[in-house]
Amino acid sequence: MKSPATAAPPPPGLPPRVLLVSSTLDDDGGIPVCVAQLAEGLAGHGAAVEIAGQHAARPATVISDVASRGLATLSAIAAPWHPLGQWRAARRMRRIVSASAARAAAEGRRFVVHLHGVWVAPVQAAARAATAAGATLVISPHGMLRAEALRKSRWRKRLVWHASLRPLLLRADTLHVTSPAEGEDLVALLPGCEPRLVPLGVRPPADAPRGRAAGGVRRAGYLGRLLPIKHLDGLLEAWKAAAPAGWRLSIRGPSDGHEAARLAALADRLGIAAEVEIGGAVPQEGLGEHFASLELFVLPSRSEAFALVVGEALAAGVPAICTTAAPWAAIAPRGCGWSVAPTVPALAEALERATALAPEALQAMGRRGQAWVRAEYSWGHVAGRHLDELYRCARAAPAPVPPPPA
Repeated sequence: MKSPATAAPPPPGLPPRVLLVSSTLDDDGGIPVCVAQLAEGLAGHGAAVEIAGQHAARPATVISDVASRGLATLSAIAAPWHPLGQWRAARRMRRIVSASAARAAAEGRRFVVHLHGVWVAPVQAAARAATAAGATLVISPHGMLRAEALRKSRWRKRLVWHASLRPLLLRADTLHVTSPAEGEDLVALLPGCEPRLVPLGVRPPADAPRGRAAGGVRRAGYLGRLLPIKHLDGLLEAWKAAAPAGWRLSIRGPSDGHEAARLAALADRLGIAAEVEIGGAVPQEGLGEHFASLELFVLPSRSEAFALVVGEALAAGVPAICTTAAPWAAIAPRGCGWSVAPTVPALAEALERATALAPEALQAMGRRGQAWVRAEYSWGHVAGRHLDELYRCARAAPAPVPPPPA
């Protein structure tokens, strides 16, 4: 793995050809959104952009939209997510990388392969093919190698880590993290590595008129995948402890069904079922309307990488409570939210303070957050940082293999 100090300057000429490999193209979580928006930002800087990945149904709308506008070409591999489907997708992915490398050579462009995610077979196949093609290889784990995330499916992940993933990470020119804590966890896994910290960009949701539910009920909300690591049971317990009068809590996001049912049962046991709405994912085009219905956003997670949804809420003018597991501690000094420990008492105290504020006070906090995020996290600016700070590496011999993680 190359040290930043030895990175060679890019050759003169055209901006690079960049192949963005998404761990999924399905409309499921934040990675397809990030990939699509990064592709648009890179295209704005003159890069030739391709997107590739596996999907089970159809590519996410946000991915298809970028491709339909001619900002990136799309290689969508339709295959089920069982092992055989991933194996077939991996074979196809190797051909996609090789063809993209040939296009870059014919154009006189440098070739960059940027992986988003680490665990699935097509992504790992892309890493091997990129190394074989002499491409600059950039890997963004998107929080998948955080200590808390590694506790889920621990033994399966340890097997994949030792068998294939660790050597691939060591061959990368750049390991990209989006928060200091994610970088610390990565260094603990790979002693001696030097991950580079570049945040994600935030595209403001479409503006929508603000409204309040029937009866003047005020609403706070969580938006994201419904997973144990998001600590949504802790959010429900904190809501019970805070007991905010005149408020309802919205919990929305994709789920396997089991987690949503578990949370609904917990709300019922806590006696707050009438105050809690648990629903499915909000489509990208509906984000503006969704955030317009909220006065407060809450992210109770025990582990996060960038937590893009916090930036989206702020960009929509909604103040936020988020835990210190997310890299948004600046919301407190910026006057647009609260950053608290991922514990029930800390969340409950923040909820009490936030829900006691008048609507005008929360709106003023939202305006401060909106101005900050829209100024400093535009995708045009962040894509430029990708080109300058993540993609300007020449290939190097891999570093010595460190001892495996305990």
